[in-house]
Amino acid sequence: MRAPHSVDAEGELYDNPPALRYAWPLLAMLVLLEAVNELFGFGGSSTIYRTWIHDLVIAAAAVLVLARAAYEVTTRWAWLAFGLAMVSWSSASIAWSAVYGGRTIVPYPTFADIPWLLWYPLMVVGIVLLIRVRFPHFELHRWMDGLAVTLLILVLGFAVIIQPTIDEATQGTLATVVDFSYPVLDVLLVGAVLGVFGLLGWRPDRMWIFIGLGVLATAGADAAFAVQQARGVATSESYAFLWPLGALFLAYAAWARASGALSEEHEVTGWGAIALPLAANALAAGVQIYAIFNPVGKSERVVTLAVLVVSSVQIILIRPRRSTTRDTPHDRTLMIEDPEAADHGADDHHR
Repeated sequence: MRAPHSVDAEGELYDNPPALRYAWPLLAMLVLLEAVNELFGFGGSSTIYRTWIHDLVIAAAAVLVLARAAYEVTTRWAWLAFGLAMVSWSSASIAWSAVYGGRTIVPYPTFADIPWLLWYPLMVVGIVLLIRVRFPHFELHRWMDGLAVTLLILVLGFAVIIQPTIDEATQGTLATVVDFSYPVLDVLLVGAVLGVFGLLGWRPDRMWIFIGLGVLATAGADAAFAVQQARGVATSESYAFLWPLGALFLAYAAWARASGALSEEHEVTGWGAIALPLAANALAAGVQIYAIFNPVGKSERVVTLAVLVVSSVQIILIRPRRSTTRDTPHDRTLMIEDPEAADHGADDHHR
């Protein structure tokens, strides 16, 4: 049972359980030990780090996220979805380590790829449920900002991650499809989180920042592994720590203090209101200039066209509009002939 003072009127956390004060530094130290071992070879055999510590941190992160779901009701279903995503990830990692840990030759794909891939739709469900809490009133121009960012990430993702994976593929059809799925889903998930940043007026709170860091860390590790796997030389000995680091970020996000529902203080004005459509047009133009000198895939051209369409719609949505409240000559006559009525109207206006 939570203490009555631990949540505010909206059900958001005022404070956290005291045990978390010890959990965060302990888990961070474990991730640091794995990172030091993988990057510099310190600490002896890598088995204890890449198997026991690696899986322990991810499992602990899953427990912490599920505990957050049980702590208060406002965002319970969102964090339950996140928690199930972490359980799917953790169970796959533990099962993979139990079956293939210590082997030099491992088949690909394996049974573990099913729950690993299930992590993505469950994460999307959690993000959608959190958005429903944070944004009680749907605003088209904010949603268009989020869509534009997602498309921008798609353009960059296709060029930097996905296309190299396709070019380097030397494996069977099933392995290529599975290998291709991870970077595609990662790019979409990163774009979705950045889209939420746009909905928040580019002022995300700690919760969304750490959700973004968690997704970004796992996406980086997945991208490196996908390219290596496509080349047939997959080894995660130097970057496997990014996966538990991402899990730790997501667990910390679950207990970070959020700012509640979206308010008017997030409204973007001035250059900030047009920066995104300008950036979208600049990126689309850059892709076309690059295509003059180098071949560009059809997928990038399609996404670039979508960016131009979205940025054009944004410009239409944020354009200045003529005021519909204009004084008529009759109104001005009344204001002159009946000053008291005019004063009364002014009072009503200020009220």
